Amino acid sequence: MHEHRNRIAAWVLVALAAPLTACGGAGGGGYGGGTGSTGANVPTGVSAFTIGFAQPDGTIGVVNDPTFGTVSGYTQNVYSQTIAFAPGTVVTLRNLSAATDHTLNVLSTTAFPANPSLPTTASGGSTLAAGYTSGTIHGGSTLSLTLATAGTYYIGCAYHYMDALSMRDVIQVSTTATPGPQATPQPSSGGGGIGGGCIGPYC
Repeated sequence: MHEHRNRIAAWVLVALAAPLTACGGAGGGGYGGGTGSTGANVPTGVSAFTIGFAQPDGTIGVVNDPTFGTVSGYTQNVYSQTIAFAPGTVVTLRNLSAATDHTLNVLSTTAFPANPSLPTTASGGSTLAAGYTSGTIHGGSTLSLTLATAGTYYIGCAYHYMDALSMRDVIQVSTTATPGPQATPQPSSGGGGIGGGCIGPYC
């Protein structure tokens, strides 16, 4: 009788432990295939039809995209990735940083330039095109942008494109393109990121 009860108790413990193992083992590795930060430092991601951006030395991270190479600082999900939307989509540009200015500048439609012009003033209205610049978007602020014309747009931040962890990415405007794989989550830098003003998980 005691042996039967012990066997049942053992099965109950195994059944209870299985979901805990499944939930705790990933460590955030679903984004980019590695382990990373957990708890309060993990960003929550952006809402639909939003391009979020922040310095890559915060939790947004850096990823080596199989098509475009190293990209970082921009996402339409949680962590850095190449961006893809259908032509005609209206998106919200959202500065995920709390106190750091950023921009979204179209640097080229063919490749990442080595020494691009990096204006911080707005140009091109509210439609994505060659030469478009958002102008300075302050921490926590947003801007509306229409992705009117199909194409591939190489983008960067006027303030952080030339930094060691360059804020640069690709927006594909196409009916068939899909967002690239996301970066492996990064640990929070805990303040003082590239360019200063790094607060919280998004720097």
